[in-house]
Amino acid sequence: MELRSHPPVLQAVALAIVLALLAPLVCSAQGLCPRVKSFTEKDRRLEIAWTMGVDERTIDDFGGYRVWVREAWSSEDFGLAREYIWGEDDTTATGYWSFVPFYEDSTKVFVLRDVQNAFPYELSVTAFKESNPDSVNTACIEQNRSDIIYPRRGQTDELSYIQVIPNPYRSSADWELGGERRVSFVRLPGAATIRIYTTAADLVRTIRHEDPGSDQASWDLKNEDGEEVAPGVYIWAVEADGIGGAEGKVLIMK
Repeated sequence: MELRSHPPVLQAVALAIVLALLAPLVCSAQGLCPRVKSFTEKDRRLEIAWTMGVDERTIDDFGGYRVWVREAWSSEDFGLAREYIWGEDDTTATGYWSFVPFYEDSTKVFVLRDVQNAFPYELSVTAFKESNPDSVNTACIEQNRSDIIYPRRGQTDELSYIQVIPNPYRSSADWELGGERRVSFVRLPGAATIRIYTTAADLVRTIRHEDPGSDQASWDLKNEDGEEVAPGVYIWAVEADGIGGAEGKVLIMK
């Protein structure tokens, strides 16, 4: 009697059951494309977390996952970073499935290690079918690709840890992103003032860093008038209120 008096509740329950039953079919129709949950930037590593939204055991013809990486400063294409093959339990195999037991909406995490701090990367993740393991779901790569992300050590009030990357800077190196000439100051505190000088102590540029969520600031290798600086050695000095100061050198090469 009580259930009959609440048809909207019954409809909602029925709809949820139907969607749960159809979820594997929907995933299959969309080419087994997982959903990214997060990207995380850490010291010399990047992390991507994702879920399929359902227990993989319920997906017909599920083959596994592939994680993709793009070195944004030097390549237009994604390359395969890691493949996880469903059912592979040989720990020495390239496609070893290292994830914990599966359940609905379980989260998988891949860690890309030994990457360069302050360099630009992109990550993505796809899935593939067991019957067609060589296929690549390019639409899923695009759907799941990250924004440009930078490995970073994180903010610190210890100014002696500040670095300039790359140093020396070479304009012919694969560093520029979209033709942008720059060096990055990393491990900055949340607020600091960066001043660039010539070796003759002439002020070249002042950069104000105010970002509690980032430890990085960039110098586009231009002076205050927007002119590109000449090759040579430059002195940088960082001052942070209530913390102190630090200085160093950066070599700009042709």
